[in-house]
Amino acid sequence: MLRRTNLHLALATLAILPILIAACGGDDNGDTGSRTDLVRANVSCTDLGVAAPARIKSAGKFIVASDLSYAPMEFVKEGTNEAIGADIDLARCIAEAWGVTLEVQNTSFDAIIPALTSKKADVIMSSMSVTDERKQQVDFVEYLVAGSGILVKKGNPEKIQTLADLCGKKVAIQVGTVQIDEAEEQNAKCSQKIQVTTFEQNTDTIQAVASGRADAALMDYPVAAYGASQVAGTQVVGEQYNTGPYGIAVRKDDAEVRQGLEAALRAMREKGKYTAILRYWGLEAGALN
Repeated sequence: MLRRTNLHLALATLAILPILIAACGGDDNGDTGSRTDLVRANVSCTDLGVAAPARIKSAGKFIVASDLSYAPMEFVKEGTNEAIGADIDLARCIAEAWGVTLEVQNTSFDAIIPALTSKKADVIMSSMSVTDERKQQVDFVEYLVAGSGILVKKGNPEKIQTLADLCGKKVAIQVGTVQIDEAEEQNAKCSQKIQVTTFEQNTDTIQAVASGRADAALMDYPVAAYGASQVAGTQVVGEQYNTGPYGIAVRKDDAEVRQGLEAALRAMREKGKYTAILRYWGLEAGALN
């Protein structure tokens, strides 16, 4: 479902905030209803029978770079600095299976590949699609199917259903995403150009639509759907489009970690953990077969 990419990679300053998440053991308060505690409370991953890569086992932690502004995949629990979401739960499950602590580095999406290649993180789990351009920089472990969607003001006053309907309209898009390229491709077909405004965080693109500053916003389809459910005065229109594979990014010289991820995800699928996490976040349609 999710198709976030960075075709215009910028050498931006890294904006990194470490968030430590315990990967082993249960909650002291016994809370079993919180999305924050999905894996620990509802999906135990200690029984996957997989070994941690030697470097990660030695460090005692699994460091994941993620831009925490993309609910329901990765975002911050309201009123805290705690990372939650489907990607976070999947990462937590892997860390728990490896017997290490999960550390999430909240990283600007434009700066996320440099964070990985400069070894500030072990992997990227941040709604990143698999593209030929990215494969020149990093390796991928695929785990979801991705697509884009259109978010508009409630009632759809501009009668937008497809990309073609955006010609002459004001459109909000997060920087560094594939939707920037989609808008550029559509612009080549428009007699009246799309007026694109970019934002550092996807939450700001949704607010731009809600406030009337933009006629529409482009983003990953389930992210648009989740945003519409959380922000009054917005809705999703049309079907998701431009679907493709979605993956965890790994450094090209980090074969042991890539193989460890493949083994962990395979065990998660075999034991039902993968399906349970995706179902919890309403992402079953994006599951790999």
